[in-house]
Amino acid sequence: MKKLFIVLLAAFVFAVVNPTKSEAKVMYDGAEVVKEQTGKMTFKKDIKVYKRNPDGTFDSLVVKRNNFFRTYDIEKYDKKIFYQMGQYRVQATDLVVFKEVPIEIRSSFYKSPIYIVSTRDGINASENYGHFFSNAGTWFIDFKNTKNGQLLKHCNGEYEKDEFCDEYPGTDLKIVERIWTDSGVRYELTKDAEGKDVPLKESKTERMMKKGSTVFSRFYHEINGYIYVADDLEGRLDDAVWLPKNSLMPVGDK
Repeated sequence: MKKLFIVLLAAFVFAVVNPTKSEAKVMYDGAEVVKEQTGKMTFKKDIKVYKRNPDGTFDSLVVKRNNFFRTYDIEKYDKKIFYQMGQYRVQATDLVVFKEVPIEIRSSFYKSPIYIVSTRDGINASENYGHFFSNAGTWFIDFKNTKNGQLLKHCNGEYEKDEFCDEYPGTDLKIVERIWTDSGVRYELTKDAEGKDVPLKESKTERMMKKGSTVFSRFYHEINGYIYVADDLEGRLDDAVWLPKNSLMPVGDK
């Protein structure tokens, strides 16, 4: 009994001297930042916001003037901007005060961040919508502070002094974790699914894939809940599409 008491006492002393370390909060502009947050929003007066239910009906919520709300996804199209505030979607107007969280801080929540161009307006829209990039090979990520917010620079280090860089505003980007997978995995679709040209739910559907179809993965990673697949292992990439991971079931050779 005495020996057990000594063991328990030693464990207690160790726990007091070496307490379990909790992850430090990430702070910006006087508030805690959480993963997937793009910014924060306040309103100049009381305003009603809405969310669309699956059955097509709408719920509303009155938000009070100067109250602080976190924003997540940002949509830009038809010269309009929409902020996702939890389940509620808010259009940018003169009554909305939005403050962006710098891309560098947003990136710190990810071990292997992938940056997806999610805007459908402006110079990044047409050919770059859905384009994704990361640190890979000679290409690297850097950040640039400007008067209008932080820019992400995607640069080719082969050019040394005159390095080639593409620049993207933080509000044009969605950041997700790269999940490493095996290439060439054979999948069967468990339900009908929309094949996308880019790994974004909002993007155009290239073709419908039917339940029971067999496909093979083409890359070594999953991006934004999507896996890039072709109809057969040796198939051409020009007919490959991104399919939701939750529609795919790994299967062995038959």
